[in-house]
Amino acid sequence: MKITTRRDELLSTIALDPTVYQVVDDLAALERLVPVAPSQAESLAIFRRQLPGLLELRGRGQVHTEQVRRLIGLLAREKDQVERWIDVANALTIMTNASNLALLLLPARSEDDAWAREQFGRNLLRHARRHGDGEDIALTRRAVGYLPKRSAALTLPEGAEAISEMIETMARRVGALRPKPEAAASGAPSTHSLEQADSLKAYFDAAPDLAGLFGGAQKVLALVDNLRGIAEPDAVTADAVEGGLILAYARLTRVALWPGRYDDDVSAKIAARDLVRARDADPDHLCALWEIAFGQGETVAGQSSRFLNVDEHG
Repeated sequence: MKITTRRDELLSTIALDPTVYQVVDDLAALERLVPVAPSQAESLAIFRRQLPGLLELRGRGQVHTEQVRRLIGLLAREKDQVERWIDVANALTIMTNASNLALLLLPARSEDDAWAREQFGRNLLRHARRHGDGEDIALTRRAVGYLPKRSAALTLPEGAEAISEMIETMARRVGALRPKPEAAASGAPSTHSLEQADSLKAYFDAAPDLAGLFGGAQKVLALVDNLRGIAEPDAVTADAVEGGLILAYARLTRVALWPGRYDDDVSAKIAARDLVRARDADPDHLCALWEIAFGQGETVAGQSSRFLNVDEHG
């Protein structure tokens, strides 16, 4: 979805939607997928089996990225609007980052998923090479994981039927990457435009309890460690371990991603950083994703005295 700013469009006169919708990012939305089950292990196993597709995550991330670009372009015309719109920018930034991080956190379960992850991973590495240093590139490579040297999308099929199938597949994928900004059912992630500024501000104002998220992640990881000790794990146990890691790191990533507002937030961020760095048995890309999210959260925190940077207040 490509957003272009009209020459006559102004933030001061934009037609705002008066309805305040519930805004849910893609990391927070995972919580609603954790079912009530006879045991915690069964709950995590079921959670693992009903994770969302990656193509939709990529689409929402792209929409919110374009809305951020649109906002930046409009702020360049009316610099006196920055204070009024800064938290809309913050909300869209967090939502974009949540979608992109979830895209790398969750497993690919279909060819569409694998395509969405590969395309995003290549774009992320390209951006790191252009704008980052050696550490940024190395961290991005860890987060992205293995990428084939040659994209499968570059291989042309042979035969009319195969070519037709390829065209249909690409049309479906491109369509999924261009969802229209709209409010969704309560608790479900969706896309949001600048016209829903009041909803986005409410989302950013209602920051999650970072200490609570950290505590929840700790409990899940303790269960994961116990399940890893089972000598002959069955399918439920294996799914529970993977699901538990995904849920725990989704919570830890949210701790990293949101700017700290209180001393308890800073304490939660420091505790999360120490926990992640100490977990050598976990897949390395999970730690890398957390480090990326932490840097993004600190960038938002550095913009205003309303927030607390870990290095300055830790």
